[in-house]
Amino acid sequence: MTAKVDYNSLAGQLWSDEPATVDLLAAKAIAATVTDAVLDDALDPLSLGLSGPWGSGKTTVLELVEADLEERSTPESKVVVVRTDPWRYDPAVGAKESIIADVLDALETELERVSPKLETTAKSALRSLARRVDWSKAIQLAAKTGLALQLPRIEDLTELIKEPTGDGEETGGAPRGLAGFREEFAHLMESDDLAHVQRVAVLVDDLDRCLSRTVVESLEAIRLFLSVPNMAFVIAADEERVSDAIKVELPAWKVPEEHERPGGKDALPPEPPWKLYLHKIVQTTVPLPALGAFDTEAYLVLLQVQNRTTDQFTPEQLEELITECGRLRAIGTLDELNAPESTNVQSELAFAHKMTAILYQKLAGNPRRIKRFLNDMNVRRSIAARRGIELENEVVAKLMVLEVLLPEQFKVVLSWLRGGELRDRLAVLERIANNAEKHATEDAENKPATEAAGSGDGEKPVDEDQQAKSPDTSKATTKKTAKAAKKTEAKTTTAAAEMQPEDGAKDTESAGDDTADTPTASTTPDPGFHDDLIRCQARPAARRGEPEPLSAPRRVVQRRPPRQR
Repeated sequence: MTAKVDYNSLAGQLWSDEPATVDLLAAKAIAATVTDAVLDDALDPLSLGLSGPWGSGKTTVLELVEADLEERSTPESKVVVVRTDPWRYDPAVGAKESIIADVLDALETELERVSPKLETTAKSALRSLARRVDWSKAIQLAAKTGLALQLPRIEDLTELIKEPTGDGEETGGAPRGLAGFREEFAHLMESDDLAHVQRVAVLVDDLDRCLSRTVVESLEAIRLFLSVPNMAFVIAADEERVSDAIKVELPAWKVPEEHERPGGKDALPPEPPWKLYLHKIVQTTVPLPALGAFDTEAYLVLLQVQNRTTDQFTPEQLEELITECGRLRAIGTLDELNAPESTNVQSELAFAHKMTAILYQKLAGNPRRIKRFLNDMNVRRSIAARRGIELENEVVAKLMVLEVLLPEQFKVVLSWLRGGELRDRLAVLERIANNAEKHATEDAENKPATEAAGSGDGEKPVDEDQQAKSPDTSKATTKKTAKAAKKTEAKTTTAAAEMQPEDGAKDTESAGDDTADTPTASTTPDPGFHDDLIRCQARPAARRGEPEPLSAPRRVVQRRPPRQR
C-alpha cells in the first residue's frame, strides 16, 4: 500500500543533521577500504586523510570505519579505537595536549580491562606520560590567562594537581613538558601489557571546522605519534580548508616565476608550503565522491521510506531495499526496482524522479544540502497546507533553487507578482524554453540530412512553399504550447505568492526611484532574466523562417547632422 503524505503535519517530513546510523549512501565500500589501510602492517604507522566538503558524509564514514574495526578486533589482536574531535576541545587548553590525553585515556581503559587490580610497568609509564600532559596544560593555561590579564578559575587549577602515586613515586622529580614524549610513548607501546594490541586507531573528526591554531596544534600532536609503531590516524576533513588554515600560520609565499623553477617553464609549479606541510603528515587521502544522478535519486527514495509514519518498513525490509538499490547501481536506473514483498514505494519513486534533476544539478550531490533543501521545502508546504493551499513539489523546488542560487532574479519574479504580470512573463519564458528545445530537436534530426547534402556536388534547393508554411506552423505550435502551460503558470504564481516575504510590499514604495531595476509591462515583453541559461536558450530562429522569441526592442541611435561652417 502506498503511504500518503499529510503536509498539514511535519511528522516524517524533516530529517536530522546528525550522522546517519543506517548507510543510505553506499559508504560501506569507502569505510572498508579505509579499514584495510589501517590494519595493513606495510603501512604502519599510518596517517590517512578522508577528504570531502562539509555535508558530504565524512562523519558517517567514520562511524562505519569504527564499527568495522571493532568487528575485526579480537582479544588476541585488539584494535583500540579512539574518537576525538578537536572542534569540541576546551579553548583554554591546547589542542595538542587534548588529543594526546584522548589517546592516553583510551590506553588506560584497555590496561584496566586486561589487568584491573595489578600494578604494572605499563600503568606506571602511562601515569608518567599523563603528568607530562598535565604540566603542558598548566603552561598553556598560564599563558592564556596571562595574555587575557585575568586569574585562572579554581576548577582549572585543581584539575591540574595530581595526587602522589600509590607506589611512593615523587611527582616533583617527574619530567615536565612534552620533550621526550615520543620516546616514552614508544616504550609504552612495546610493553608486554600492550602486546595484544594490534593497532591504536585514532579517528579525528571536524578538523576543518577549527581555527587555524587548533588545526596546526592537532597536526603537531599527530606528528608526535607517527614514528611509533601500531599507531594509525584517520583525519576526516576538507583538505582545502585544512590547507587554508595552515597557510594562515606560515610565512607569506609566492609562486616562483617560470625561469626560477628547477625544470623551467615546462615544469609543474611547485606545491605551496602549506600543502607540503599537510602532505608530510597525511600520507594519502581517500576522497568522498559527490552523489551522481542515480545515487541522488536512490538517496531520495531511501530517505522518504526511512521517515515513513505509516506503513513503516522494518529494519530488514529497509536493508533489503538498500541492497536492491545497490544492485541497480551498475544499470544506472531505478526503473526495475523491486520493492520488498508486501510493500510499495511508487509514491517515493515518483517524488524522487521529479526532484532528482533539480537537486542533482543545483546542489552538487551533497547529502546534507539535499536534506536541508527537503526540510525547507516541506516546512513551506506545511505552512501553505495549513492555509488551505496545496503546492506542487517541483514548482516549490524550482522557486527555491531560484531563491538560493539566483537571488536577484528571484526578486524580479516577486516584482512581477506584485505588479500583476507574473503569468504573462512566465508565458514568455515558457515560449523561449519550448522554442529552444524544439530547435535542439530539429538540429539533431536535420544533422544527418545536412551532412548528406554537404557531401554532394551541389546544395539542395530550398522549398519556397515549405518556407511560407513555416510561420503558420510555428504559430500553431506556440498556441498549443501556451495552452498546455497555463496550468503550470497558475501553480507557479500561487507558489511564488506563498514564498513572497511578508514585508515584500514595502519594496514597491520606492518603485519610482528604481524603475530601471523593476520590470514594467510593455507592448514588447522582456523575459527579464539575464542569466546564462536564458541567454543560451533564447537563440535567433529567423533563419528557419520562424518568428524570433520576444525580446527587448533594439535601441536606435540618431546622429546629429553635420555642423554648418
